[in-house]
Amino acid sequence: MSLEPILHKLAMLAGAAMVMGGLALGAWTLTLLPSLSAPAGETAVAAAIPASPLPAAPVSPLPAAAAAPAAVLESPLETGTEMAIGLAGGLPAPLAAAANDLRLTHVGVTAVPAASPQASVILNWDETGGEVAYRQFFAAATRFDTIDLSLRMRSIQQAWAGGGRAFRSVAILDGTLPALQQILGEPGPAVTTYATTEALIDGVWGDTRILALVPFDLLSPRLAVYTVDGQTPVENAAKFNPTAYPLVATVYAHPGPAATGQSVAAALDLLPRANRDSSRLTVVAMTGVTAMVRLTAEQMDRQGYDWPAQIVGPELAAADITAISNEVPFVPGCETNTDRDNLVFCSKPEYMATLEASGADIVGLTGNHQNDYGLENALTSLAIYAEAGLPVYGGGVDRDSAFAPLYVEHNGNRLAFLGANSYGPPSAWATDSSPGSAPFDLAIMSATIRAIKEQHDADVVLAELQYQESYDVQPLVDQQLDFSALVRAGADIVTGVQSHVPQGLEFLDDKLILYGLGNLYFDQMWDEATREGLIVKHTIYAGRHISTQLMPTLLQEYGQPHWAGPERRAAILAKVFGASTWQ
Repeated sequence: MSLEPILHKLAMLAGAAMVMGGLALGAWTLTLLPSLSAPAGETAVAAAIPASPLPAAPVSPLPAAAAAPAAVLESPLETGTEMAIGLAGGLPAPLAAAANDLRLTHVGVTAVPAASPQASVILNWDETGGEVAYRQFFAAATRFDTIDLSLRMRSIQQAWAGGGRAFRSVAILDGTLPALQQILGEPGPAVTTYATTEALIDGVWGDTRILALVPFDLLSPRLAVYTVDGQTPVENAAKFNPTAYPLVATVYAHPGPAATGQSVAAALDLLPRANRDSSRLTVVAMTGVTAMVRLTAEQMDRQGYDWPAQIVGPELAAADITAISNEVPFVPGCETNTDRDNLVFCSKPEYMATLEASGADIVGLTGNHQNDYGLENALTSLAIYAEAGLPVYGGGVDRDSAFAPLYVEHNGNRLAFLGANSYGPPSAWATDSSPGSAPFDLAIMSATIRAIKEQHDADVVLAELQYQESYDVQPLVDQQLDFSALVRAGADIVTGVQSHVPQGLEFLDDKLILYGLGNLYFDQMWDEATREGLIVKHTIYAGRHISTQLMPTLLQEYGQPHWAGPERRAAILAKVFGASTWQ
């Protein structure tokens, strides 16, 4: 009798067994990830809590981030050896997914349940005898139109336990409970889970007294992030100390039953180490009107060329990228004219010291005064920027250069800046053969933005407009239409730099529109509204805009902005939020 039929049947049975085993492994892996298919909305949490809370983990310096997994098959161990990573339930989704994906990119590496006897290394929440494997940073957040964003950890603990008066409830994402329980202990009845980030954001916007605890990497611009005990994770290394930040959960690695001497170290080399990696974060500071002329110039001549930036300059300089919208050309031989009615502007080249003290990295040239002193002086001003190593956008030596986006890459985040001048006058606009600001053409600017996104030239597009001037906090109707059109074309952030008063803002498809930021360095002290301004800081993480901070200022002494005090800050933000459109 031939053995071929028998061997054929045995091969078929073995193949079927392998398929069933693969399906079982896939089904088990899905149980480790947060549920994304549950209906959007709220579910009670208290019933899902284990009887005893996990111990709180101390915060220690964050390990360096691991490199991305190799794109080709390779083994992290000695030839012929294998490694199985045992995963406990409730681990952070990015960590569980990364561990499971290793089998696709690394020969001999698999993911198994933590209880498996094949586990070489086990990842769980138990600190005892473990080595720090992964840190999950959480942000304390709320709806964007919240004025007071300073919070103590004690208030968060009280809200989590169901006490305190600051919050009615605490919103968390499905799957994050084990991590938050490690930090905060057993939750009270006011803790509510949401199936998706979108559902959580909608829930937060439905009430002014909901505290959201969100994984840092899942933040959205529609949420405002609290400073907790003086620390906020949306800041860069110059402003944020991860060892002093309390909202961090820790996953630990332990040798498993099948461990070898190198199991834990080899596993940690392959896995991500945190959901917040400072080497993937960029803070962009953007500002309103700069015009170092008239009475501002007089003060600079008396008190020093960097005088306007002495108060807010250090904060601006702490950003990774600081953009200044300077409306006025640098002209050698410029003389200070203090006449309030003077509208033909120039700045002395020495005033570049204020931009340097502000940490300016790039300069927007959409202002309507770029050509006030003639084309030759406009070209000279561009040469002064070039000599100072300051790239410009929204203006240039001719129309093509004025329209061209400025691409900036920082920490792997690819940003595109572009701007245009709608206000005019025509003499301020660049032509095919002369310098000036980019004339605003909605079709051209929209096409440029679409091309950037379609060709993947940048992750985040920041567009700004010198629009029709208005001294009202409420944006103009045409302004709203044009700014919204740029968002629909693909812009992630659209900013108005024409307004001498702070104006309302809007979220459209989760993209941010800032209609006007008011004055930064200018002499308009004759009205309380023109003394007010906004400095904004955008946080970009892993190629995505995740957060924005609004920082109100108040002009003093005809050109030096100071930080608004608590009452004035609240009044400025209340006025801006009252003129804003919320989805």
